[in-house]
Amino acid sequence: MALPVSGTEHAYTAQKGEWLFIPVSLPEAKIGGGDFYNLKVELDAHDERTEYTLVNGGVKVRSENTGIFKVLLSVNHVTKSSCAGVEVKQYSDDEIQIHVIE
Repeated sequence: MALPVSGTEHAYTAQKGEWLFIPVSLPEAKIGGGDFYNLKVELDAHDERTEYTLVNGGVKVRSENTGIFKVLLSVNHVTKSSCAGVEVKQYSDDEIQIHVIE
């Protein structure tokens, strides 16, 4: 079970190899299409032993390495006109710190 670190909502402690669920709220897309939000996930751990998967309502991350790493979660607002032009604007940006322990 992963627990938030005391005093901050953007830091978690998780067991090595354990999937940690991080909730991410995306705004509703407009009915009719052409206006929606997507989630971009970046890990500062550049190894094959740290991974993530997108799930309904957020993202799950896990690492087989102990230590501290960061996850950058960016929500983008994507609009597409009928003329095939696409515009992307950053809607929100959160940095999550994860302390992985044995």
